[in-house]
Amino acid sequence: MNISRKVVYFNMNKNFLWKIHNWLGLYTGIVILFLSITGAAALFRPEIDLLLNPNLRQVETSPEKASLTAAVDKVLPMHPDKYLFEVEMPKAYLDTWIIRLMPKEKSALNPMIWEVFINPHTGKILGERNYFNTFSYFLRNIHVRFYEAYFGRQIVGLAGIALFLSTLTGLFIYGKFMKKQPFGKIRSGKLRITQADLHKFIGISTLAFNLMIGITGAWLGLQAYLMYGLNIPQPNSFSRNDKVFTEIEDMNYSLDFDAIYQKSQIEFPNMIPWFIRPTTNGEGIVQVLGNVPGQAYERRSNKLVFDKQSQDLLFKYNISEQNVGAKLYFVQESFHFGDFAGISLKIVYFLLALSSGFLSLSGFIIYLERTRKSKSSLGKTIPLKSQITRWTIGILGTIVTIGILSMNFGLGIPALLVGIAFYGFFIVIIIKKLLSKFKGSSLINPKI
Repeated sequence: MNISRKVVYFNMNKNFLWKIHNWLGLYTGIVILFLSITGAAALFRPEIDLLLNPNLRQVETSPEKASLTAAVDKVLPMHPDKYLFEVEMPKAYLDTWIIRLMPKEKSALNPMIWEVFINPHTGKILGERNYFNTFSYFLRNIHVRFYEAYFGRQIVGLAGIALFLSTLTGLFIYGKFMKKQPFGKIRSGKLRITQADLHKFIGISTLAFNLMIGITGAWLGLQAYLMYGLNIPQPNSFSRNDKVFTEIEDMNYSLDFDAIYQKSQIEFPNMIPWFIRPTTNGEGIVQVLGNVPGQAYERRSNKLVFDKQSQDLLFKYNISEQNVGAKLYFVQESFHFGDFAGISLKIVYFLLALSSGFLSLSGFIIYLERTRKSKSSLGKTIPLKSQITRWTIGILGTIVTIGILSMNFGLGIPALLVGIAFYGFFIVIIIKKLLSKFKGSSLINPKI
């Protein structure tokens, strides 16, 4: 009796897991497929930007060294309607200084981060651009936010939860199947059987990767709400309680960038400075954020904070000296994007990301094949090839269209159009479902 109850209980749990796995795959699979494609491309943003803009990012090596302070002092008067946001220092795939400026008057439809590229050996201006009009930004934004300005990041975070649950339920469901069938064996014959074997094999093979991407994607997407709700401060944050300047004085303060850079190398010799970021809110400080080679943490986790006037060190944050919680916080982004071990790891991430997309596609094919007979009896069937072709054209067409809009109009207008289309699509679907239910109830309960 006890054994039979256990069997019934196991079958009930298995059926429940099947429902969850199928529901997640059916309703979020297309989103996960979209994110897999865009995520695989976004891995190579620096490399792609270098390929498209070698004149901005590449210079000939030279023993000469220009003054960063002089370069900033030359650029700022050329843009009186903007203020200095940060300076990005040379690194892999970037030989130049990037001086980033922000507009003093913000525009919702035309947001801007203005980039000025400087040859660090000669001080020559190589070119300028609005970062929001670049292909690099398009790749980032379409993956991180779906190019939707308000809740896109949170929707991506929910997709991360869906990927995690789908992977976990898949493990529980298919784990028992793999005991009955040699691992990696792909049966030929019916399309559904072949796709099911591939689905199981790739799903189990990429289990750890998909669980990690799901967890980190959920955290990064929902981070703002989770940190607020759980009262989690950013581990390397620093702020002054007292303002030493007015905002205008702080914004216009003439900073010696060369001296700050040299002091950062003295105070934290293992850190390679990546960004120098002065305040504009009256605190009168300058932050130097950087990377320690060989670490797997987020590239900007290590930090030094100096006083603008005295150049005294006010704060030092070395991630290697922090507790487990802080280290866990700063591996989320680096683990998600795989940018801590060079191009070889990025290629591995690229292949694994595409495999995640294949799981969504193969799951969809399995579902269509399983329901084909019942739908064909109702006259609702559409050839599999036609359906996959439509979805492929739809996904790639959407990506290309948003890319063209982004590179021509920047962030504001494309994000507005995507938001209208995105939420409009769901409103239409909901209305159609409600009308379908209303018509169905009218047929069941006709008026007398």
